[in-house]
Formats: sequence, structure tokens, C-alpha cells
Amino acid sequence: MASAEPNDIIELYPESDRQWAQDFNIAMWWKELNDSQCAAELGKVLDALRDSGQSAEELFGDPAEFGEARAFARLDPQQLADSEMPINSSLLLLAGIGLVVGLLCTGFGTWVGFRDGWTSNSWHFWQLAALTAGTGIALSGHLWWFYRLKGKFARSWVLGLSGIAVSIAAAVLIAVFGGGEVMPLPNWLAPILGIALAVGVFWLPWNDESEPVRGGACAFTDPEAWFAETTRLLRGRYGMRSREAASALEPAREHWSNMSMEGGGASIAQEFGTPGEFAIGLSVNTGTALKRRWLLRRLLPLAVVGLYSFSLVPEAIAPDRSGWDIFFAACLLIFVAVTLYELRPANRAEYVESKLAERRAQVRGMEEGRDE
Repeated sequence: MASAEPNDIIELYPESDRQWAQDFNIAMWWKELNDSQCAAELGKVLDALRDSGQSAEELFGDPAEFGEARAFARLDPQQLADSEMPINSSLLLLAGIGLVVGLLCTGFGTWVGFRDGWTSNSWHFWQLAALTAGTGIALSGHLWWFYRLKGKFARSWVLGLSGIAVSIAAAVLIAVFGGGEVMPLPNWLAPILGIALAVGVFWLPWNDESEPVRGGACAFTDPEAWFAETTRLLRGRYGMRSREAASALEPAREHWSNMSMEGGGASIAQEFGTPGEFAIGLSVNTGTALKRRWLLRRLLPLAVVGLYSFSLVPEAIAPDRSGWDIFFAACLLIFVAVTLYELRPANRAEYVESKLAERRAQVRGMEEGRDE
């Protein structure tokens, strides 16, 4: 039965329990169980229902809560690790930024075309320089963030700093050689290029950059390699600083040192589990790192808007300001107000507690999975 599709197994449920089974399946799928794992859980529940004679609601309770609990028990450590990553491919970052830039070019190009005429030349070289710098810095910053989450710190700094430097250099060259001149680009071409870019990103060669499974019992026989890998996971995936990771691992180091002096025969992986499993167990103590990441995610967009507003304010207060300038300034003010409102400590505490609760559920599920 485990090899069947989830929907096929749901059809075997009693009519009164099928809606419960569907909700149970959705809850597991939402927690990133694959079809075979969902089918296996649905099969186990169906067998239990047949043996008990009770309804699914009576036997297992709420399908969403039970599905979440079973999902965490079924997810292997690598799947739990991947769930911490918002995206699993750097190409997805490239596609997202390309899509945003393409839509911006399409929207602004269409507006300028209607305003100035489709055959006119309205775009300046300094605007191309600003677009180049903004796009390059945004992409480089996101790549820095992506590879840092994956624990590849050297690559994150190389790509981030070199990408920003190249973007700024390219923008400076365009601005210096182009100056304030108008580009020989008819207005009708800008939205076409934007559409081409927005559509073209869907033809990128997509690939999955998930971390290879390195957590076998024999993968880390050297204690120092085990501690180094666990530190990398804590710093990258869970956002700890070096000192925080060292402090979190100090009890484990002391315990292992005592075991080594006593001449214990177990390997470090047998004693503590794999680095991934141990890092998941320590993730319930990452409240400080969660607060830091929550704050950065909200302050960075605010900083970008603040930098951009310096060029917007003169246009918004100029005597010949347009309705568009006023509208755009109002939108930015609304964004700033909403962002500042979301910075309330209560919102931060709610996010941190919900994230820690999810990680505690992951740890409980992982322990239940071991017992099974």
C-alpha cells in the first residue's frame, strides 16, 4: 500500500473519514513530505482505523495537528535541514531578480511610452547606470545571504563583495562615458526588453542545489571534523555567531573529552548522532539568532528605501512636480510607516516563539522517528 498514490489510499477510507484523510494528507504535504511518505502514513492510519472501529477524528484528533506531528516524525534530518532554506537554488534567486527587473522595465517603459511617445528617446545613460548598480548589488547581496545560509562562508563573501564591486564599476563606467546623454533607444523597445527578460528567466536550466547527504553514521569519524561540521551548520543554517556556536557546543566537547579519557569505545557519531541531527537538537536554543535575522530582514528594505528617498525628495517638493512624483512619494511613506509598525517588539517575540515552537516540534518528531 505504501507504494500507491496518496489519493488512491484516501479512496479506501470510509466515506465519513475521507475529508479527515484529505486534510491529514495536505498537512503532511505542507510540511514537505513526499508522496511515498504521505502514502505510507495514510496506510498506517487506515490500518489503525480498521482495527479500532473508531472514526479518524476520535482516534487521532485534529488532522492538521496530527499531520504536522507525523510529518516531523517521518522527515529525515536532511529534509528537516532543507525546510530551513527558503529556496534551494541560486538560479531561483537569479530568476526572481530577473523577473522583478523585467517587470519594472515593462511597467516604466510602458508608462514612459504613453507619456513621451513610443518613437521618442527618453532614457538616459545615468538611468541605465542606476539600474545596473541596483540589480547587481541586489543579486550579489542575495547570493551572499543564500550561500551563508548554506554554510559556505568563503563563497558567500567572494560572490557578495566581487559582485558588488563589479556592479558599481560597471555603473560608474556607464555614467562616466554616457554622462547625461540620452540613449539611442526608442521608448517602444524598453517594455519589449522587459517582457523578454521576465519571460526568459523561465528558460533557465533549473537545478536542485540541496546539500548532499553527509550524515551517515560513518561520515564523521574524526571528532574535530564532526565539531567543525556542526559549527558550520549552526552558523549557517541557524544564524549563530562563532562565539554562540562554540558556547552551544561546549557541553558536548566536555562530554566527549571525558568519554575519551575514560576510553569509551563509541564513535562520536554514535554518541551524539550526525552533525545534522545534533544541530537540529540545538536549534531550539537559537532565539537570539532568530531575533537578529528577523530584524535584518526588516531593516534592509527600509535602508534601501531610505537611500532611494534622497533622490525622490527633491522631485516631490519641486514646484513642477508631477502627480506621479507625489503618488510614488506617498507609496514610499506608507511602506516606511508599515515597516516601522512591524518592528514592534511584540511582533518580534511572536515570530521568535512560533519559530522555536516549530523547531521543538521538529526535534520531538525526529526523536519519535528514531524510536520507530
